Amino acid sequence: MVGLEKFFFELMTLLMSFLMSIGSIATPGTTDLIRQMNDDATLKFVVTGDPQVCSYNPSREASLIEASQDLVNSQINLDAFIIAGDIAENGLQSEFDRVAEDIRDIPAKHFIMAAGNHDIRLREYDQCVETFTGFMNQFNAEENHKTELHYEYDVNGYKFLVIGSDEANFEDAFISSEQLQWLNLSLKEYTKNGDPVFVICHYPLAEGHGLPNTWGSANSEPTKGLPEYIYKDGYDYTGSIGNQSNEIYDIITSYENVFFITGHLHTGFGYYTYQTIDKENNVQGINVPSVGIDNKDGTYNNPGTGVYVEVTDDQVIFYARDFAEGRFLTEKDFPEAIKTYDLIK
Repeated sequence: MVGLEKFFFELMTLLMSFLMSIGSIATPGTTDLIRQMNDDATLKFVVTGDPQVCSYNPSREASLIEASQDLVNSQINLDAFIIAGDIAENGLQSEFDRVAEDIRDIPAKHFIMAAGNHDIRLREYDQCVETFTGFMNQFNAEENHKTELHYEYDVNGYKFLVIGSDEANFEDAFISSEQLQWLNLSLKEYTKNGDPVFVICHYPLAEGHGLPNTWGSANSEPTKGLPEYIYKDGYDYTGSIGNQSNEIYDIITSYENVFFITGHLHTGFGYYTYQTIDKENNVQGINVPSVGIDNKDGTYNNPGTGVYVEVTDDQVIFYARDFAEGRFLTEKDFPEAIKTYDLIK
């Protein structure tokens, strides 16, 4: 098996080199470089999701390479680069090695990764955890090394709380009572001063962001106005984090200024990107498109996309970007191309 992985790794390297040489992987344009938008921004980071790199679909890695090159070309140094899960299609070491080569030059101080179902579903759980954390730890200083799939990460005094499945399920996740308690206590501590806390989880809440219609669909029909999350019993858990969804909802809506950032759906920028989970406490849901795969259900479905985020003392601002094309989206592409949230103070 190791020899076969090595063969596919070498074959993929040759294929990527060939695609670059003939221009199939293009350098993003330089007319709209990523730059700091707010002079008083105290935190700058990028979130992408679902590269799902594999040896048999080179277009996914090509999109990731284009996106990475855009970040290399940028005029700022990011505080963090984040992937919201499904980094490797089959959780193979060779797939993680390819992604590592593709993102290694991104100018970010910290690399924060959430494990998705594709990262952990095909092997023994402990082996998957070791492979995944080993992949992430190579980019960060030793004091920031992690050994579990759920963890906290401090960037410039802001807290990122990463949720990860405690079992190797095929599509959804299992979140243990111990992890739920950790999430609750962490949010209680880190939100008390009015600072935003970013919860990164590969899987959305049940029936969030257009689920279950946005799971495997390309023609979901939005209704009028931006969606707000509706709490209820008896959910259809299709495409979501699974049976612990209500427990996570209860925890994150108990605190103010929580931003619940997810992937998993391969849903493009559009009606289902932003969703208010709890208006009173300013708990917001953000579902990022796939950076590697053609998206669906949005007004802008290109791969190679994600969000650039700036945080000031009073606001969190999300900028939709096509990294593969090297440009920020405008209202013509996506009406919420810039989404600003005022913090509760």
